[in-house]
Amino acid sequence: MPSFYVYVPNKALRDALIEQIKQSDDMDVIEIADINMAPTQSDSVLIIDEQTLDKKTLKYLREARKVEMRSTILLLGEVSALESDLFTESFAKPLRLGHFMVRLHFYIEIAPRLRSTQLIFGPYKLETQNRQIVVISNNDIIRLTEKETALLEYLGQSDQPIGREELLAAIWGYNPSIETHTLETHIYQLRRKLDPDNKGDNWLINKQGTYSLSRTGVE
Repeated sequence: MPSFYVYVPNKALRDALIEQIKQSDDMDVIEIADINMAPTQSDSVLIIDEQTLDKKTLKYLREARKVEMRSTILLLGEVSALESDLFTESFAKPLRLGHFMVRLHFYIEIAPRLRSTQLIFGPYKLETQNRQIVVISNNDIIRLTEKETALLEYLGQSDQPIGREELLAAIWGYNPSIETHTLETHIYQLRRKLDPDNKGDNWLINKQGTYSLSRTGVE
């Protein structure tokens, strides 16, 4: 299991995060007070707060990304578009701990398996780290949002259809009692990106409340 490095100045938030992580799997959690103590290896997770994003921290993260693109860096708070590529994912405040822990487990348990195998479906190759799909024949790029990337990642790791409730919990941290159309909206947007000419290709299959990623573009 990876080690967790927590660079969060707010003590209440830091203590809550550490307690949740330790309760979950008794994982190794290390508090750091300076960005130079943060790791760069791919088997570690850095949790960093927006309050620490000064010039020194941003410079360190840029250098770290040059060394190891696959390291997991999770930001608590907002980040500018220019710096978004430094972070694996960002989480708006106030932080929802349940959602954060679901996503944390995704990066610990599922993402490493996905990185070990290329996700190719039809003419497309998913590049999760770059949040994009590459058209294999001509190297055209289809840009994805964080959630679109996570959704394709999650669907791609299973040969079986996945229920709506599981997807909402895994990607957005929602519980079954919440009424939302966010999943359907993201599926719709992805379908438009994957079939821009409206040829009728169907890469995202919806049957009886479950979803799956087609490898052929047809049901």
